Amino acid sequence: MEYAALFLWLAICLVLGALVHSVMDGALQHRFVQFLAAPGMIVRKFTMTLVVLLCGGTVTRVSIYELSSRDIDYRAEGVASVAKVLVPIAPLFGAAAAMMAVNAMFGHPLRMDYGPPALASFDTGGLKGFADGTWVMLTGIVQQALQGDWHSARLYMLFAVTFSLSLGAAAAVQRVREAMLGAGVLTVTMAVLSSIAVRRVEVLAATPAWFATARTFIFSASAVAFAMMVYGLLGALLVGFGVRVYEMFSRPRARSKSARKVDDESDDRRLAA
Repeated sequence: MEYAALFLWLAICLVLGALVHSVMDGALQHRFVQFLAAPGMIVRKFTMTLVVLLCGGTVTRVSIYELSSRDIDYRAEGVASVAKVLVPIAPLFGAAAAMMAVNAMFGHPLRMDYGPPALASFDTGGLKGFADGTWVMLTGIVQQALQGDWHSARLYMLFAVTFSLSLGAAAAVQRVREAMLGAGVLTVTMAVLSSIAVRRVEVLAATPAWFATARTFIFSASAVAFAMMVYGLLGALLVGFGVRVYEMFSRPRARSKSARKVDDESDDRRLAA
């Protein structure tokens, strides 16, 4: 059941990411917003490239610093075709790992030691318990943001990086299905490996060290990804509102300049006549 809970958890993170991407879709056309999103885009492309190479594929085009493009081009055939389902979900884990590293670098101002809520069963009680655990974690994350030390520039910088990473990890609405397929393949593979590796009653008692490490990272990174996406959605709403206000005041000036240019051209034509 823990792997079923992990899949549901990753699906929630992907839906939140799609909301972040939808809110910022128009705002990302502005150059200053693209620069704000640049660190997350770099992590996104780097993670995609790494996953393709680990799966045995070939990267045909990657422009790390091209802000207008969010993805890479690659070829993956035969066994390497698994990259096609893992690449869409890879940025979520890459951005979560970067989030943990940045939070540690800033002295852990944000709590990131969450764990995905447990799913006891697929009946009403189990699903209600999972939803309650998700709600408790969501409210805790929002309260942490509201109660932060906003007099510290370090916190502003951390939230700016978190917002950027959430944009990099977010899958567009039309790519969410592919990312969920990747999440399903990942969780099913982990469940199969766990059933093969575990030989005794004690969980993980007989698992190889590499699998135990990978399992711990995936579970912890998925929880960090949820917190990152919640913070990212809050930031997207603020930045999106700011961009709309900017457009509201900048467009009338642009129209007035255009109107003055047309009037000047008309005056020139009249004088020439």
